[in-house]
Amino acid sequence: MKSLMTSLMSSNSVSTENKLREVMLPYYEQDGITIYNGNAEHILDSFSSKQFDLCLTDPPYGIDYKYDGYEDTEDNLLKLINNTFGKILSSSKRVAVFSGVNNIWKYPKADWTVSYSWDTTATYGALGYNQWQPILFYGKDIKGFGSVNGIIKSDSIKLSGGAEIGFLRTDKNLEHPCPKPLNIMKILIARFTNEGDLVIDPFAGAGTTLLAAKRLGRKAVGIEQSRAYCDIAIKRLSQMELF
Repeated sequence: MKSLMTSLMSSNSVSTENKLREVMLPYYEQDGITIYNGNAEHILDSFSSKQFDLCLTDPPYGIDYKYDGYEDTEDNLLKLINNTFGKILSSSKRVAVFSGVNNIWKYPKADWTVSYSWDTTATYGALGYNQWQPILFYGKDIKGFGSVNGIIKSDSIKLSGGAEIGFLRTDKNLEHPCPKPLNIMKILIARFTNEGDLVIDPFAGAGTTLLAAKRLGRKAVGIEQSRAYCDIAIKRLSQMELF
């Protein structure tokens, strides 16, 4: 019996390893950019401690956005944070996460909070037009005094115009329900990394973080559970689109 149990345990172990290996095969890998089509919770297990210089990510908000293959409920967001955020903090030297105003306290306490704002109306909030959003920051700031890579060291980032936010997005952006504007991703990558550094986005969506990283000479890894969104990201990377 002991021999049979040992054999079964060994067989299950091999099966688990094979599944992990299957999940970890890149869906896309070119010019320093890698995309994994799979579950972030499982794929994050495969990375080393502080392997990434920056995790820049925009997780779901739990407000019923119509994502492909994901139900955007508050309960699912809480599960997502609980199952992935410790792994994100472990694998990255610095983390910048778009939490949304109402979700700040659902995340672990941040080391600092950055605000980004824009000078036109873009989305609606409880008090009318919403013109700012928080970015939760974890880890130690990149070295440098006054500015980093031409970006002033400040906890406030101001964007001009609507910057493709909220209802000011153009139609092509609506292939994904909640894409972040390319300019804010470029600012954050320039601010918190140096050329050649490695960036990860475990909720890569339509690939804006990856596109920004590529434009700035950084390597990047994206994880995305939706194959449709992976394909949009690959198309954008191949065309180097400006959105």
